[in-house]
Order: sequence, then structure tokens, then C-alpha cells
Amino acid sequence: MGGLWSQGKSRDRAKIRAPPFNGRDLKVNGKGVPLRSQAEEALQCYFETLNGHKPAHLYDLVMREVEEPLFKVVMGHVQGNQSRAATILGINRGTLRKKLKEFGINE
Repeated sequence: MGGLWSQGKSRDRAKIRAPPFNGRDLKVNGKGVPLRSQAEEALQCYFETLNGHKPAHLYDLVMREVEEPLFKVVMGHVQGNQSRAATILGINRGTLRKKLKEFGINE
């Protein structure tokens, strides 16, 4: 009877996992530096340097600037493992392969 209880208890412990890291809790030298804050700062700088020019197609600009480095860094982090990269990015491997080809990132 003790064996069944022990098995169930170890199975329950195995189910407990830490939540995925979302980057909002990132700290450098004790200070929070979430990606959101860095993006906001970069966009503020962008608007400050327009010198009176009107911004256009900002969404496309931001996506072009961010997406390629995102894929490069993630692929480097996982040492080229596409399955792990797709999981980290929250996309399927087919989409990952399409983006890698689009950006000319060696798989």
C-alpha cells in the first residue's frame, strides 16, 4: 500500500513545473529591463530623430527590424535545433523553416 501512495506522490511532483520565462522578470544588475521597455525606448528615439518627417508604415518597419534578429538569436541559443527554436518562438517548424529561408539564416 505504501508503494502505491509513493508512486502517486512522485507522479504529482513530476507534474509541477516552473512557468515559462516571459522576459518581463529579466534583471540585469538588479534592475528590470523587460523587452517592452527597450522597445518603447527605441521607438521614442525613432520619433525624436524624424526631424519633422512623417512616419509611415511603422508596423512593417518594426517587424522587419525585429523579426530577423529574433530568429538569429533564438537559433544561436538553441545551437540550430529547429524543434527547440520553434517551441521557444511558439510557432510550428514549417513556419520556422520558411522564416529561416526568407532571412537567409543557415539552418
